[in-house]
Amino acid sequence: MSSYSSDRDRGRDRGFGAPRFGGSRTGPLSGKKFGNPGEKLVKKKWNLDELPKFEKNFYQEHPDLARRTAQEVDTYRRSKEITVRGHNCPKPVLNFYEANFPANVMDVIARQNFTEPTAIQAQGWPVALSGLDMVGVAQTGSGKTLSYLLPAIVHINHQPFLERGDG
Repeated sequence: MSSYSSDRDRGRDRGFGAPRFGGSRTGPLSGKKFGNPGEKLVKKKWNLDELPKFEKNFYQEHPDLARRTAQEVDTYRRSKEITVRGHNCPKPVLNFYEANFPANVMDVIARQNFTEPTAIQAQGWPVALSGLDMVGVAQTGSGKTLSYLLPAIVHINHQPFLERGDG
């Protein structure tokens, strides 16, 4: 037996309480009650040429960022321990205004009293707004969620509205 268990776990061991993870006392869930509801579904064959074009690049390099030299960018990345792999990776933004987020997003950022983007945000925002692939690795509390979320909002806001019957 493990060194840790709760009363709830011990009760389950004695046959009380529901089994974990969707199982049943007699074994895995059987298909008798519901059958296989998706068995008659047919896989849709999409013609990619007929689908509307999906814009992914919403990044506009700020003039202050454009003036920053490669040496200044390298110095900043080293100071923040940012590692970049690949080609044509956008320069990191050193200030919030350089990210060119919509005014309503900038208002929320200003109300939070943030002083500057974290390392993951500084490099992640230009990459994500450019529609490039990115894997961002950073410690808990480093701002990863915001580094993905704000560009996601920009991407969502640029998509066409759903029409009647759209899923």
